[in-house]
Amino acid sequence: MDRMGAAGRLLVVAALVTLVTACGDSHALQPTVAPATPTPFPTISGSPTPASDLKPAIHGLVDRDGPPSAAYQGVVNNFVVNVHWSDIQPQPGPLVGNNAIDQAITEARQMNTVAGQPPVGIKIRLYTGVYAPSWAKALGGGPVAVAAGSLTGTVGRFWTNAFGSAYADVWTRLAQKYDSVPEIREITVSRCMTFYAETLIRDTSDPTTGQNLINAGFSLDADRTCITQEIDLGSVWHKTRIGMAFNPYEDVVPGLHLTDEAFTEQMMQYCRTKLGPQCVLENNSIRFPPQAGMYALMYAAITRLGAPISFQTATLSRIGDLTETLNWAVTAGASAVELPAGYTALPVSTLGGLAAALPVSAT
Repeated sequence: MDRMGAAGRLLVVAALVTLVTACGDSHALQPTVAPATPTPFPTISGSPTPASDLKPAIHGLVDRDGPPSAAYQGVVNNFVVNVHWSDIQPQPGPLVGNNAIDQAITEARQMNTVAGQPPVGIKIRLYTGVYAPSWAKALGGGPVAVAAGSLTGTVGRFWTNAFGSAYADVWTRLAQKYDSVPEIREITVSRCMTFYAETLIRDTSDPTTGQNLINAGFSLDADRTCITQEIDLGSVWHKTRIGMAFNPYEDVVPGLHLTDEAFTEQMMQYCRTKLGPQCVLENNSIRFPPQAGMYALMYAAITRLGAPISFQTATLSRIGDLTETLNWAVTAGASAVELPAGYTALPVSTLGGLAAALPVSAT
C-alpha cells in the first residue's frame, strides 16, 4: 500500500485550510493570539544507555490499577502506580513526601517477601494534561479548555517552553529520587497529553477543542517539537525504561479529523534512535479482533522495530475476548501486557499460561 509521508500530509492540511479560508470561514481558522514559536531545548548529547546498564524491562502481566489481589500475585507480578502531577508537586519545588510512588515501593517490597514471588516491577504512569497543577497550567498564557466525549477539563500550554521547563523539572526530580530504586522499572512520558497518558491524541473529535488549542497558540510544528522534546528527556533517567504510548497522530485542524500514522512511525524510530533499548514501544488500546486501518499499520511497525514492547488492553467492555487479546500480544512481540479492570474473571491458571507465553525482552 502506498502511504503518504508526513510532509505530504502537511501539504494536504495546508490545502484544506486554504480551501476553507477561500470559502469565507477564515475567522474560525485564525488564532486570536499569535502562535508560539517554540525554541527547541538544547539537544541532549551522548549515546543511548546500553541495555546492560538498564534495569530489566517489565515482563509478564501487569495490573494497571495498583498491586494485584493476593490470589493473583505471582501470576500478575507487576503493577502500575498512577500519579497525578498536581498531587506530587502541587507547588513548584520539591516532590511531596510519602507520595503514591513511595507507597507503591513499600507495597512491592512487601510482595517480594512472599516465598516464590517473582521480583515485582512497578511502572510509573505520570499524568499531566488535565491533571497538571494549577501553577503549571498558568504558564505560557494560561489554561486551555478541552473535551473528549463526556470528559471536560483544562490543560496547560504544553507546547510552550515555559510549560516544558516545568515538566522537565518534575521529571528530573523523579529521576533523581527513583532512578536507582530497583522496583521502579519504567516511567511513561506524558508532557504533551490531554486526558490520557497518550501524547499523540489531540481529542479532535470534539469540535471546540482544536479551535481552543489554536486560539491559545498551538501549531503542528510546536506540537511536534513538544513530542520530540518529551522523548529527549528520557535520557535524564539512566537505569529506568521509558515507555511511550503510541497512537496514529491526530492533526489539529478545525472542522477536520485527520490522522498521520507516518508521523507516529517517525516518532517510534526517533525514540529508539535517541534512547535505544531504554525506549519501550507501547499502545494502550489493544483488543481482539485488533483494530484495522492505521492501527494495523502502527502495530506492524511496533513489531518490526522489536523489543522492548508493552501493551495495555482496552477496557473489558471494549476488549472483545481477553484471552485472544493476550494471545495476539504474544504474536506482536510484547513482553508485558497491562490487564483491564475485571481481569480476575479469568482463572489464575489461565492467566498463568498466558503470562508464560509472553517473550522475555532480550534488551
